[in-house]
Amino acid sequence: MDSSMSLQFSVPSHACGRPLPARGLPASETGCTSSKAVFVIDAHLNVAFSNRGARSLSGEGLGGPDRFTAADKDFMARLQLWLKRCPAGGAPGEVRLPLSLAGGRQVAIDAVHLESIDLFVLTVDDPEAAIGRKRGQVARACGLTPTEERMLALIVEGLDTVIAARRLGIAPTTARTHLQRLFAKTGTARQSELVRFVATYVEEPR
Repeated sequence: MDSSMSLQFSVPSHACGRPLPARGLPASETGCTSSKAVFVIDAHLNVAFSNRGARSLSGEGLGGPDRFTAADKDFMARLQLWLKRCPAGGAPGEVRLPLSLAGGRQVAIDAVHLESIDLFVLTVDDPEAAIGRKRGQVARACGLTPTEERMLALIVEGLDTVIAARRLGIAPTTARTHLQRLFAKTGTARQSELVRFVATYVEEPR
C-alpha cells in the first residue's frame, strides 16, 4: 500500500446527555462516535489506520502498530479465511466474529470490506467498555461524588448494597444512603432502573 495515502473517516455525531425512552434504540446503536475501537487493515493484516481506542487494546492482545493480530487463534483463523475469500466474492462483504481478549473478556469484531480501496474496517464491539464510558458520563452529568461513582460502578456490576459496602469498606447503612442519593440524582427508584439509565444514557453535545 502507498505510504503516502492518507485515510480520512467522517463519523456522524449523536446527541448525548439524556437517557433513551423505554422503546428507544439499544445502547450499542447510540454510543458516541469515539467510543469504539477501529482498525483499518489490508488483506495481509497490515494496519493502515487505528484510532486511540484500538491502540489501547494492545495490552489485551489485540492489534499492533504495523500488523493486526490477536491472541485468540480461532478468531485469527476465521478472520484470515474471510479476508481471503471476501474480495473474490466467496464470502459476504460484512461479517461479525466473536473474539476472546487476552484477559478472557468477550467482545465481537464487526468487519466490513471497502471494495473501492480494497481495505477492511474492523470495529470492536465491547459492551463492558461501553457501559464504563456511559457510567463516567452519568457521573459527570449528574454531579456524583467519587464515592457515589464507585457505588454506581458496583451496582452496574450487579452487586447488592451489602456486598458493595464490603467492597467500599463502608457500613451497609452508608451504602444504602449512597444508593438513595444515586436514585435522587438520576431520577430512578430501583437498582434495575438505575442500571438501565446508565446503559441507555446519551451525553448531550457540548
